[in-house]
Amino acid sequence: MLSRLCILTIAVAAFALPTAVAGAATPKPPKPGSTLKVTSTAYAGHQPTFTGAKTRHGICAVDPDVIPLGTRFRVPGYGICLAADIGGAVKGAFVDVWVKTERTALRWGVRTVTIRFL
Repeated sequence: MLSRLCILTIAVAAFALPTAVAGAATPKPPKPGSTLKVTSTAYAGHQPTFTGAKTRHGICAVDPDVIPLGTRFRVPGYGICLAADIGGAVKGAFVDVWVKTERTALRWGVRTVTIRFL
């Protein structure tokens, strides 16, 4: 009996977790040409992204409650980004751009930028 309860608990958790992560109130995709003022930082490394995309120039971490995953936008001073990652510290109007080295990430610092959705 206990093993059936464990299996049921695991099955429920497996279906509930993606829903909880994705959020029930996923925002609508932004209209092309619209803008959003965000705080931006940079990160480096080759860890897997939340969506499974390889880290490379153009991959950015966002709060999916603000910018839906899969959204493309332009970041001044960086270029075109694909929202393909999330992060524990990425909350609200925040974009974390991927760069090749930690030194480049430190040079990027913390910036306030206005992104334009594509």
